[in-house]
Amino acid sequence: MNASVQTILVNYKNTDDTIACLRALEKQTVKPNCTYVVDNASSEESKGKFLKESFGIPIKFIWNEANLGFAAACNQGIKEALESGFKGFVWLLNNDTEPEAHALESILEKAIDTRAGITGSRIVSESGKFLGGVGIVHPKFASVRRPQDTDCTDFDYIEGSSFLISPKCLQEVGPLCEDFFLYFEESDYCFKAKKAGFSLAWATDSIVCHHIGATTQSENKKGKVPFFIDCLMIRNRVHFALSNGFPRYGIFVGLLISLCLRVKRLQFKRVLTIMALIASEKTFRKFVEKNGGWMKDEV
Repeated sequence: MNASVQTILVNYKNTDDTIACLRALEKQTVKPNCTYVVDNASSEESKGKFLKESFGIPIKFIWNEANLGFAAACNQGIKEALESGFKGFVWLLNNDTEPEAHALESILEKAIDTRAGITGSRIVSESGKFLGGVGIVHPKFASVRRPQDTDCTDFDYIEGSSFLISPKCLQEVGPLCEDFFLYFEESDYCFKAKKAGFSLAWATDSIVCHHIGATTQSENKKGKVPFFIDCLMIRNRVHFALSNGFPRYGIFVGLLISLCLRVKRLQFKRVLTIMALIASEKTFRKFVEKNGGWMKDEV
């Protein structure tokens, strides 16, 4: 297979999982040409852990003093790759994943055979339980769900845990939108890619084990998701829906259902915070900064 790939991992205070992911990349039957590790909120401790390791694949580190979020960090890696003259596929891979040995080979084969703009993997748990890899968005309410198995052929987006972008798609669609900080940037990118005429593909034989929610605890049971993550996800779902032309009455109904569920759980502070984040971009940015993140100033 004559296709070049550069992988991008974003680390945020989760060095051990990132190193485990890099070890899995070393074992790939088709190896990435280079892997960029973007270390958000980098510390001397994280730098030391990475630099004392010896890896069998080319790795470049980008050290960020602040936590820039997922999309901005990915864009850093993409920009550096493009500026070096790279013109191949870009594989965005969650740092808390461990792809099986044929994962990259299989996802590349699918991407090349289908000529898809974006291709995903089959995501499984540590025990091998099917978790997803693609998602479905309700056409009115913009609520999202995962399919129950790999038989699903009608899906709306590729999950960001394994997200392979073709050279042509990257050239025409450009970088990820950084307005989300974290969550829904992959859905937004897929919708933009489809509007630009690109298709999506799912390589179900490309298997990636995901230690899901290892950094953010986003997969906790309902009502147990951390305050910052829960508020962020709902705000971003609304932002995604508004940005991609979903009907406003549907967005409002979907939001109302989410808020009512939190009222039922007596999570009144979350309700007020979510409403404030949706109402004001400035409030959203302050919320991200208060919780250890940093976003570029609006242009």
